[in-house]
Amino acid sequence: MGGNNADVIVVGGGVVGLAVAFRLQQRGRRVIVLERGRCGREASWAGAGVISAANPHRSDAMYHMHCESIDAYESFCHELTELSGVNTEYERCGSLDMLTTLQAVEMAQSDVRATADQSMPDGQPVMEMIANEDVRGFEPNIARNCLAFALRRKTAQVRNPRLLEALQTAGTNLGADVREGIEVMRFVVEGDRVVGVDGGDPHGGTIQKFRADHVVLCAGAWSAGIGGGTIQDLFSVYPVRGQIILLNCGGRPIRHVINRRDLYMVCRGDGRLLAGATEEHESGFVKRNTPEGIYWLTLSAAAAVPKLTEMAIETMWAGLRPGTPDRRPYIGLVPGFPGLVAATGHFRTGLTLAPVTADIVCELIDTGSTNRDLRRCAPGRSFGHSG
Repeated sequence: MGGNNADVIVVGGGVVGLAVAFRLQQRGRRVIVLERGRCGREASWAGAGVISAANPHRSDAMYHMHCESIDAYESFCHELTELSGVNTEYERCGSLDMLTTLQAVEMAQSDVRATADQSMPDGQPVMEMIANEDVRGFEPNIARNCLAFALRRKTAQVRNPRLLEALQTAGTNLGADVREGIEVMRFVVEGDRVVGVDGGDPHGGTIQKFRADHVVLCAGAWSAGIGGGTIQDLFSVYPVRGQIILLNCGGRPIRHVINRRDLYMVCRGDGRLLAGATEEHESGFVKRNTPEGIYWLTLSAAAAVPKLTEMAIETMWAGLRPGTPDRRPYIGLVPGFPGLVAATGHFRTGLTLAPVTADIVCELIDTGSTNRDLRRCAPGRSFGHSG
């Protein structure tokens, strides 16, 4: 094989696409990654780098995938650093929920009961309630006008732009062929099998033909717009805008990921704090900051950590998450189209689920099956409920 031919074509160079390419290349597959812009510059880059814990009340396959990915993340980042030379700044920092309503307190207490049989490697509980009078020892700068606090020790953070750089570098070092500025227009089907894609410069130009034994769809919010017809009908993915502000604090006013209602805050090791994120389901493909969104973020951040009123806003941005009607990703073989595998629509969990999603895709390509129950993530599924 050579040129535009490969064993696997990965459509999309975000965190999931790059993780898939990295793992496949490790297994000896020749991989071409096609990215319409620059790799890792859409939803994967725009987020805050939170590796979030799974909902302890769920017991389905998605819950187990979530737990597996979280447990593997530290070694995943260490492996990438070894192969790329890029420090991903992984940190098991934990998160602290600021509980402002009785309902929130009751839900957190229920989570504590559900995780009572789980513990961290050092023996501490994975989750516990923290009283107002005790929270100063955990986070001295946060407001204490809450009913209670919940500490979740499994939450971690990573410097997502550096994770993406590490993934791309490690993949290319292993031989992956990453091509930016190529927008995939359509899947190529011979008989009923997907045998490649056609794509080119998104601003016009010569269409190139790419052929492979397998194609993996990892195009995020743009997934449903590729091709058309019966394949497109199997993916209901749409953009959900999220806005974030970055504050330069000159230090670390918070150590944990802080959650207060719909707001989250993450402080990096360099003293820069990210506060996000809005969730705008009617945004379309428009990445921009709005006065309403930035006002809400700044007001909410200051309410959670009053000291932030003194900090400078360094920059702000918006990104487009790939949403689905039931907020579950599409992971699996695409029914009716052998050769096509889906790994898209992760919404807010793309960063967290990237390692396990990559492993599943490798299983599907290597053996044509997986022992995981992917029915609730299946392409073409109905959306009669969101549970």
